[in-house]
Amino acid sequence: MKKTNIIIFVVIILVIVAIFGYAIWDANKSINELGSTNTEIVQEEKNITNDVNANTTNVNEIATNETQINPSTVDTNEGTTIDYVGCWYISEEAYFNSEQIDEIMDRRDDNEITNEEFENQMKSEINTNIVELDVERYFQNTMIFDFTVISPAPTQREGHLDNIEVTLEGNTGTFTYTDNWGTSGNGTITLNENSITLRLETTSAAQGALWGVEGIYTFSYKIED
Repeated sequence: MKKTNIIIFVVIILVIVAIFGYAIWDANKSINELGSTNTEIVQEEKNITNDVNANTTNVNEIATNETQINPSTVDTNEGTTIDYVGCWYISEEAYFNSEQIDEIMDRRDDNEITNEEFENQMKSEINTNIVELDVERYFQNTMIFDFTVISPAPTQREGHLDNIEVTLEGNTGTFTYTDNWGTSGNGTITLNENSITLRLETTSAAQGALWGVEGIYTFSYKIED
């Protein structure tokens, strides 16, 4: 074989090797780039998942905090939540009777009816003792409330307790009080599933008191504040 032919043959071999080498290098580069892209995609998916989990945790924390700071609810043994803040009456009928009596009294105070007409209207069956429990706040087992009981007409004397604060253990709390007539006593309040029971017992009656708050009252009808 001539020397020239040998050189041409070697050159051709080198070219072929170079072509195959470049092809292999380019294929490896594409594979590496694809792997890098897949890694970035997986990492992005992980980041998205972490963000979703973080947001879910924040939502759960907010919901938990809202439940903890709600000042007007308490969990019962059945697991339900009852809102105790509002004005309570012994029944729906008692509430409407109270509204009607207030209207009659306002008409008398505004001189729209005479005293005789007032007394006649107040002699109806609605003229029972009016009792009202106003729960102003319930937060972390501490309740603050006002209580009012009004005697029948024509006297319409009012006995009331103002800003009574009581700490409950479970659903029951005890307290002492002095009413607006100067009479002192012991009280117990119990939160039931759909009602509140208030017990008031006199321990020291004020001299000359014309009305009092003593009694056992169960409130089952509530008006929202």
